[in-house]
Amino acid sequence: MVDPDILALEELTLNTSPATHQALCDGWVLRASGNDTRRANSATAIAPGRLDAEAVIDRIEAWYASQGQPAIFRLTEGLSPAGVDDCLAQRGYTREVRTHVMVLSLTDDLARKVDLPAGARIQERELENGLADLHELKHSSAEAEARDLARQSLWRGPQLLASVKTINGLACTGMARIENNHLGLFNLRTAQRARRKGYASMLVSYFLTWGQAEGATRAFLQVDAENAAAVALYRSFGFTTRYDYWHRVAPGGTRH
Repeated sequence: MVDPDILALEELTLNTSPATHQALCDGWVLRASGNDTRRANSATAIAPGRLDAEAVIDRIEAWYASQGQPAIFRLTEGLSPAGVDDCLAQRGYTREVRTHVMVLSLTDDLARKVDLPAGARIQERELENGLADLHELKHSSAEAEARDLARQSLWRGPQLLASVKTINGLACTGMARIENNHLGLFNLRTAQRARRKGYASMLVSYFLTWGQAEGATRAFLQVDAENAAAVALYRSFGFTTRYDYWHRVAPGGTRH
């Protein structure tokens, strides 16, 4: 039986991170954007299908071939059809990046609030400038940044992009979006020189406060399960893991 809360969260994660190209295939949502974001370049099952595992994999692989991209399957606890993971493993797909989907109730006072230290300030950003901050920290090419801007511009709901600036320049950046009273946190990234100084905590607190003011009653995010520092940060605010997902990536199709 499908867990309705997991399904609702999956719909939120897909909606708040739009893809340039999208199609449906036997209960799977297929997404392609030509960039390095797995959410926008993978196939996710959200409903039971009629095809067996081999047949649906064939169809999904064919669609990604038509997009000029390797196939990536995003397999979710409680939603992915039985047998798909094993079939992908037999075809040589590697299992990569176990991810926690974490949630936090925003109906009560926040468990943790963070003050800005001297010399640091939070600057709210427009989409283009906020993404420029993100790609500065990612050391992206101009082409990759332009593709991401085109994709992210598809979003039409409430959003807030913000960066922490210090006398040494850009320290941390991130983005928050709201759909159906849920606040999603995305693209939290800290400059290498600025890590372990509390800047990410400042942004998380800022986004949660904004979300509450905008009427959001629950927050969600996705984080690499192996990123112990990030998981600990989110847990310090009260986030808990609701479920996990992982990826199966075609040989030669790894994305970071």
